[in-house]
Amino acid sequence: MYQNQTLLQGVLSAPTARKVGAEPRRNSRPCGRQKYPPEACTTQPCGNGFLNYAFPPMVMGMPDELLNRKMVEKEFFASAENLCSLYGISFERPDGLIYPKNVASVFNELKQKIGAIDGELTLNLMSWEGRTASLATLKRYDTGMTLFYLPVEPLHRLLQDKARKETAELLLSVCAYLFQIAGVSYHTEDSSYLNYVYTMVEEWSIEPECFETEIEQEQFLEEVAYMKNASEKLFSKINGPQNLNALTKRYTTYQPLNETETALKNIAERICTLRQNHPDRSIMDSIYHDSFSMEIEGESIISADQYISFFWSSFDCLYDQLMESVNAELNEIGGIDEPLSIQFFDSPQGTVNHDLSFEKEFFDLLHEISDNLNSFEHEKHHTITG
Repeated sequence: MYQNQTLLQGVLSAPTARKVGAEPRRNSRPCGRQKYPPEACTTQPCGNGFLNYAFPPMVMGMPDELLNRKMVEKEFFASAENLCSLYGISFERPDGLIYPKNVASVFNELKQKIGAIDGELTLNLMSWEGRTASLATLKRYDTGMTLFYLPVEPLHRLLQDKARKETAELLLSVCAYLFQIAGVSYHTEDSSYLNYVYTMVEEWSIEPECFETEIEQEQFLEEVAYMKNASEKLFSKINGPQNLNALTKRYTTYQPLNETETALKNIAERICTLRQNHPDRSIMDSIYHDSFSMEIEGESIISADQYISFFWSSFDCLYDQLMESVNAELNEIGGIDEPLSIQFFDSPQGTVNHDLSFEKEFFDLLHEISDNLNSFEHEKHHTITG
C-alpha cells in the first residue's frame, strides 16, 4: 500500500476490506522560457526564494475506488455532513482545490477534529458493497499486547480425578464455551498458530545432540507422545456440544470447596451472563484481520489466534522452547489484530455507536480464566514439590 499524506489514509471495504491508497510523487517545477519579462522586479536580492516554497504532492497510481470523481465526491461529502451532524462539527468545502485534493483536505480536517473530540477514535475513508467512498469512525480495543495462552493440562488431570468430577465438568464447559462460541483456538488444530510452533520446536528438540543419553531421549519422546494423545482426546470433549449445553446447569448446581473452585464458579456465572447478553457472540466477530491495520503493506501483523489460544502446559518439556519461539517471532512484528467497533456514515446517525462492552468483559474473563487454570495447574506441582 502507498499512503499519501494529502489524499487519505486508505479506502477500505468492510468487512473483508483491503487497504488502497495513492502513491505520492515529487512535483517538478515548470520548465521553459518565460515569454514576457515581468513588469516589475524586486529592489532587494531575493536569492533562491523558490527553495522556501513547499510544493503540494501530486498523485499517481490512483486506486480504482477513487477513479470515479463524481461518485467519490458525492458520497464523501454526504458522509462528511452526516459525521458533522452527529459530532456537532463543521468543515468548509475547498472549492479552490481540484479533485482529489479537495477530498484530502476535508478528510484531514475532519480527522483532526474527531481526534480532538475522542482520542481513541480514528477516521477512515471506506468502500464496501454499494458504497465507493464514505467515512467511518473506528475505535480499537487495546489488548495490552498480552498473550492469552490457556493451559489445558489442569483440565485433563481433573477429568482423571473422580473425586473432583463436578469441578472438572464445570471447567470443561467453560473451555467448551471459549472454543465453540468465543473463538479461542486450540493448539492441536492444523490451522492454529501454536500447532505450527509446537511442531517446529518438537523437530528441533528430537535431534540426538540435544540429549546426553538415549534414555533421556526416550523419556522426552514418551512425554511428547503423551501430550499429543491427551491433547487430542481432550479436544474432542471441548468440542462436544453436550459440554457447552450443560454450562448453565453445571454452574447452578456446583458447590465449590476452596478459593480456586469459588473463582471457577464466578467465572462460569459471568460467562453465562455474557452469553445471555451477547448470544453466540465470538470475539472474532469484531476482529477484521489486517483490513484496518495501520501497518504498511508487506509487513506482518499479529493475528488473533497468535495471541489467543489454548496450549498444553506451563510445565512440560516443550514449554520453554515454545515461549522462546513465540516471543522471538512476535517481538519482530509491530502491528496486532485487535477488536474494532466501526460506525459508518453513509447514512445519518442518531447516536455515537462504539460499544466495546463485550470485548472488555471477554478479555477481563480471559485474564480470570488464565489465572484460574494456572491455580489448578499449580496444585499438582506444589503437591509434588511441597
